[in-house]
Amino acid sequence: DAQESRGLGDVYKRQALIRLPNKLLLLVVTILILAGCSSLTAVDEKHNDTKTPESLTSFDQVPYSSLLLLPKSVPTRIMSYGSDALQTVSVYEAQRDSDGVSASHSAIIFIHGGCWLNAYDASHGAGFYSALANTGIDTYAVEYRRTGDEGGGWPGSFNDIQDAINTITRSLSQTNEEKNVYIVGHSAGGHLALLAAASELNIPKSVNIKAVIGLAAITNVTEYAKGTNSCQTATPKFMGGKPEGRFEAYKQATPNLARITTPVILMQGDTDSIVPALHSVSEHADTISIVNGGHFDWLHPKSDSYKALLKVVTAND
Repeated sequence: DAQESRGLGDVYKRQALIRLPNKLLLLVVTILILAGCSSLTAVDEKHNDTKTPESLTSFDQVPYSSLLLLPKSVPTRIMSYGSDALQTVSVYEAQRDSDGVSASHSAIIFIHGGCWLNAYDASHGAGFYSALANTGIDTYAVEYRRTGDEGGGWPGSFNDIQDAINTITRSLSQTNEEKNVYIVGHSAGGHLALLAAASELNIPKSVNIKAVIGLAAITNVTEYAKGTNSCQTATPKFMGGKPEGRFEAYKQATPNLARITTPVILMQGDTDSIVPALHSVSEHADTISIVNGGHFDWLHPKSDSYKALLKVVTAND
């Protein structure tokens, strides 16, 4: 019901509520001064974040609400990969010259997160997709059926991602532009991206998949389902039951990174409160950890996490 859905989404919304109101903050500072405190923490009033002076030039611990305020552009076009209205891909193309030729050498197939819930669609990443395109990276933002949608949940959401990747790469193979293609997923979307990459996909040989990248990706759904935050408790709803009752399904839903034939990179903020760091450790993947990186930082163009992702994706340009 609606009340339960709101509870499952609290972990996202809480990121927007942890900032102290300015009057309360001023009161705290005044009390510290009266107590003889010799040093105060600098405050970035624009974002209402507490930071040291040295860190004021960076942007970390991004609240979910900040993503919705980012400037965004309209997708260049919309692709369909199925008959359902949710089985679509929003394409954000990098700028082209007068002959229609792109200077971009990279393309990202992006799977958004949101605890697998239909309360969170691809739109919360629109500023991220637009920023990537402005940087010169063609971005394919995949929408898919999620928990609460007819046909969503396990395994429907996974099947959608497989079909979307096959459709996108088939489209890429029909152009004369050579691209370094990266399959990237965030959070629950990272889980689906890794799972799809480890499965039987029909990617044309002419398409160069350089790496599969998980941003705060959930790599072990069984362990994740045992957690108590709102996103973790959404896992049984996605899977159709708890691990002890659906052992085989959970096994099938856990990405086998050893089966992925391209490099796997797991990128993780070390202060992520939604996906524990243990999900970013695997002998079959390279791990990149971001100091002070939060869960939503990856989607904000001013964050160190976003810049780290950009460095990986443009390394071969």
